[in-house]
Amino acid sequence: MKVVISLLAPLCLIMFLSSCTRIIYIGKRVEPEIILEKKHNDIVFINLFDYTLPENVKQKASVGYQAGVTGLVEGLSSFSSDSSFSFLIGDTLRRGIKTGFLTTLLPEDTISDICDRYNCNLLLALDSLSIFFDSETNVDDDNEGINRTKNFYLNTRFFLSLYSSTGDLINRSEVDQSSLYRSRPTLYGFITIEPSLAKARVAVGNQSFQAGEDYVDKFFPKFFQETKQLYTGKLFRESNQYVFAKNWNKAIELLEQLAKNQDTVIVNKARYNMDIVKEAAEADKK
Repeated sequence: MKVVISLLAPLCLIMFLSSCTRIIYIGKRVEPEIILEKKHNDIVFINLFDYTLPENVKQKASVGYQAGVTGLVEGLSSFSSDSSFSFLIGDTLRRGIKTGFLTTLLPEDTISDICDRYNCNLLLALDSLSIFFDSETNVDDDNEGINRTKNFYLNTRFFLSLYSSTGDLINRSEVDQSSLYRSRPTLYGFITIEPSLAKARVAVGNQSFQAGEDYVDKFFPKFFQETKQLYTGKLFRESNQYVFAKNWNKAIELLEQLAKNQDTVIVNKARYNMDIVKEAAEADKK
């Protein structure tokens, strides 16, 4: 009998709590990270990172970096899926720019010349990128001994600058992606063959494509739903009916009356519900 009671007690508590509250979903909007003045924008892209220079990238890894740039451009091309943007590819590899100049701003006349050539009002430059593996070791101790496995994670990081056609810097952003690439057992307990960027070029391209789409997302608002709980019961039945009918003013009016009650418990619950209703009403205006 004690076992039955111990099992029923938490179940009853959950049922009691759920019967005292009701869920409301409040739509939220997050403004774009990058806000532009014009309604329609023509963007031209150039890559300033010369992955063929040995001082920038080791020769064996250049194939992986090429896949990274190609994937990024394909992801950025999703700009053109929205009528407010046009996306053009100006240069996918501008050779000869050394590492020390990758973080400096482009000269105004260079920006203007490129924008005029492609009839664009915005220039998007890939300043630099970094593609690498990092790892973690998992240790499994069983009856047969200690087994070690190394998980290798592929990381891509892109650094981009957005300019107006007049040469003003609008935004500098970093977009990055990271995912598990491969797991490998260690030899003799400590030796592991590390992956090759050249052989990982397909994974690099896929990850870079997602990074490009992530950058495009910075120009658009984001929407999500936040979950809140309203107090229920006889006293709040009428106000909640108005809440779910989206008659915010009437719901607030009734809750304001309940907030004048002499019972502090009722007052606190009414004020709590009223705060949520006001938040939902404000979100409904946007």
